Amino acid sequence: MIYISFNELPRECRTYREYISRIERALFDDLARAFPNVEIDYEMTVWDTLNCILELEDDVRFTFVLDEWDFIFHTDFITDSDKKEYIGFLSNLLKDQPYVELAYMTGILPIAKYSSGSALNMFLEYTMVSEEKYSEYFGFTEAEVDDLYSRYEKYTKELRITREGLREWYDGYYTMTGKRIYNSQSAVSALMNNNLGNYWTSSGPYDEIFRNRI
Repeated sequence: MIYISFNELPRECRTYREYISRIERALFDDLARAFPNVEIDYEMTVWDTLNCILELEDDVRFTFVLDEWDFIFHTDFITDSDKKEYIGFLSNLLKDQPYVELAYMTGILPIAKYSSGSALNMFLEYTMVSEEKYSEYFGFTEAEVDDLYSRYEKYTKELRITREGLREWYDGYYTMTGKRIYNSQSAVSALMNNNLGNYWTSSGPYDEIFRNRI
């Protein structure tokens, strides 16, 4: 498995090249440790290196988990040209590559919005409002929050949160089938802190959802 968290920046990062080079170096380092019998050339592209590993290591395949793939689209130093180069990087890394077993990407922005033409047209996109298949996994269900609240009651000396309070504050989502879905970070944070609050709004630039919804 290859896991990349795209929301981590190198120290004093000012350019896209510094940003993507850190990711590439980390990948090369991990591959060198995982495949000591393969000579890793840091001057090659990541996809060429992975194809070399595929040829030398008995048809090994990789599952890619790419977290917050769209992070750079709301980063100040990224230009329109950088965005195109980044989409090209993802396309070269994943599209039609024989070493790819599966690629799973998370983010708040639709891939199609930034992937012009056929660059990343091999993905299926799932949201809690448009697809039923995985909608319950976009947050906590009623049963999961019930379980968390029972633990809160058991281990908290002075209860300051009611079950109804959690419902009023954090059940802001509904699946395609109409099931309640709670914001998981907010529910957990409230119970851990024994205090209801706007935890999600402090977790990131949520206004990107509004600016990019059309």
